[in-house]
Amino acid sequence: MTKGSEDPRQRRASLSGSARRMLDHVAALDGPARYEVLRHLARVSEEDIIEDLREVVEAGALAALPGRPNMYDFPEEAVRAFVVAEAGEERLTRLRARAQAARRRVEGGS
Repeated sequence: MTKGSEDPRQRRASLSGSARRMLDHVAALDGPARYEVLRHLARVSEEDIIEDLREVVEAGALAALPGRPNMYDFPEEAVRAFVVAEAGEERLTRLRARAQAARRRVEGGS
């Protein structure tokens, strides 16, 4: 079975806790995630975020976007929908508020 055909539940279950949290952060962004924004959201060391991103990309739970350096997104909507459902509305509401603030800091908007 290829990574693309695995059940999102299997992909998520194989990840470390910090990598699963990384997926929640990307889900809160409602679209492609910039590395710099994820750094603000994750609140972990540079070494840890690089390891978490490597883990989720290797598992097929996130994909690095071709031609868009340091940008990541879910490889398919089914994976995003599963992560959103697993994270729960209460957690995503808090993460979305933090995600908006992080995006403003990184992108220089208001």
